[in-house]
Amino acid sequence: MPEKVFKAKSIVELTQKVNIAVPHNVSKEELDYEEAQEEYRGPSIEEIEAEIAGIRAKWEEDLRDMRRKASDEADRIMEDAKNQAFEIFKSKQNEAHVISEQAKVDASKIIQDANAEKAKIESESESIRDAAYKEGYAKGYDEGFEKSFSDSNNDLTKLAEQLRKILGETINKRNEIIDAAEAQVIEVAVLIAKRVVKMLTERDKGIVIRNIQEALRRIKGRTKITIRVNIDDLEVSARHKDEFYQMLDKIEGVTVLEDPNVDIGGCMIETDFGDIDARINTQLNEIETAIKEVEPIKGF
Repeated sequence: MPEKVFKAKSIVELTQKVNIAVPHNVSKEELDYEEAQEEYRGPSIEEIEAEIAGIRAKWEEDLRDMRRKASDEADRIMEDAKNQAFEIFKSKQNEAHVISEQAKVDASKIIQDANAEKAKIESESESIRDAAYKEGYAKGYDEGFEKSFSDSNNDLTKLAEQLRKILGETINKRNEIIDAAEAQVIEVAVLIAKRVVKMLTERDKGIVIRNIQEALRRIKGRTKITIRVNIDDLEVSARHKDEFYQMLDKIEGVTVLEDPNVDIGGCMIETDFGDIDARINTQLNEIETAIKEVEPIKGF
């Protein structure tokens, strides 16, 4: 049995070198036992996964709440837009009504003046005729009557022409007011539509994906595709690249790039056969053009 405590006399000085063999039955685990690292005391995998699940659930709830608020805000803006457009149209309608009523008053006054002038001229004609008749001058009678009738007819013609002119100007003014009201209503509607779309595209990142998918449905034939989006939509668009592949079997390759000329929510699709412009502003401009091309309704 090997000694653990040596006495002074038991130690002998050797004059020759002695080779001590390395033992062969010692395992690496035994040699590394004392160097083992300190035991890990952090959270378990289950705890980490639970924490991640909690964060994901909170994020999804926040996203649903954000979309809910965006929808409510869009509804409020649209309601305000309707009220504003109605007030503008109502104001213009009232203005046109006032002008129309004033024109009626003016026309009535002109007619009254014309009738009064006619009565005056007829009275003068009668006086001239009576005077000529009493004096027995047939020639004077005829000339006086003809002159009176001619003057009366000319005055009535002038009054009628003046009346037609006033009525024509009134109708034109009324139509101008109606046209201006329609134009303002269209401008307000388009402006509010742009505000609503801008707000929704900034809050709902799924809009750009739906725009890309709709644009891809227009592609015919085998081709390579480059999708250009706003830098804010680049990450979410790149994540859906596999879905774009699955939509069209003939796609040879898909590249997603950021483009400062593309607004948030929109996209530009470049193919070997041409480009597809699905930018939000382009779509809004097409809607505005279609609205303005509709024939306006004259009158109420």
